[in-house]
Amino acid sequence: MSLFEGWPDLVCFDLDGTLIDSVPDISKALDIALQSVGAAKAGEERARAWVGFGSSKLVSQALEWSGISIDTHESCHSAFLKAYFESVSENTTLYPNVEALLKAFKYNGVPMALITNKPSVFVKPILEHFGLSDYFSWQLGGDTLEEKKPSPVPLLHCSESIEAAPERCLMIGDSVADARAAQAANFKSVLVSYGYNHGIELSTLNPDVVIDDLAELLM
Repeated sequence: MSLFEGWPDLVCFDLDGTLIDSVPDISKALDIALQSVGAAKAGEERARAWVGFGSSKLVSQALEWSGISIDTHESCHSAFLKAYFESVSENTTLYPNVEALLKAFKYNGVPMALITNKPSVFVKPILEHFGLSDYFSWQLGGDTLEEKKPSPVPLLHCSESIEAAPERCLMIGDSVADARAAQAANFKSVLVSYGYNHGIELSTLNPDVVIDDLAELLM
């Protein structure tokens, strides 16, 4: 891998928009939650523009869009979590070459972490559904530690636990939260162009590399 001499000492992956396209299931649950507080369905296209900063923020943005009082946030958020848990992998899909890349890192002895802002209760079921759990030595949700991305805390939690130098570590993600977390932790960063980047031109986030397909990291 050209970013390093040899292989990195640690690779941290984002989940939604990087390894999986989860928006179909997220948007379905969000619409159920919105209807529970008397709002209209937002639909998949709008949900796709909102995801990436955790479920509480997602619900806040949806309520703001709908014009429904933020006072309903707690009940709407609860309804979302319940609905999403019931269909967490129903229509979610893996992006191309995810498993090929994970296998390559594993074969070369590279420790891997899954670091997402998604509530941790959803992480294990999704990884198990796709048979990916065993690849990751750490599975950190947005509520696992005291801070979540764009804070560097989750990334440094993993690197410090194996005494890996940050400059020998890599964050692979799709969003501003991933880019900022990597920079704050002094990790190298790769951003994928196909994810949930909220219309931001990824080059403006100053990642080390932007790729269109995870297979590019195997070349």
